[in-house]
Amino acid sequence: MILFGRKDKHIGTREIPNEICVECGKKGGVVSVFQIFFHIALIPVIPISRKIASQCYSCRVVKVEKQFSIKQREVSVLLKKEFKTPLWTLIGASIIFILLLYKLILKWV
Repeated sequence: MILFGRKDKHIGTREIPNEICVECGKKGGVVSVFQIFFHIALIPVIPISRKIASQCYSCRVVKVEKQFSIKQREVSVLLKKEFKTPLWTLIGASIIFILLLYKLILKWV
């Protein structure tokens, strides 16, 4: 059983139907946003970062944000604004905070 680690979760996608792939020359693709978080016993504790990647429909080539075209950069900026860090990635940190607060209150009482 994995007790702790890093996990990626897909949080959103937008199509770019008119984007021409540099590799195969065909139109069509998607840009996706992934939330990366640290987990303990599969409970998300701390959101680390968000990554953006694009993929061509025909050749399936994946590009990271540094390799994006101008159109892909525009879509990625809109995606960053639209898809914020989900609150569920803070569940573990909230539970730990509540337990620590509870322990401190019991210590003072």
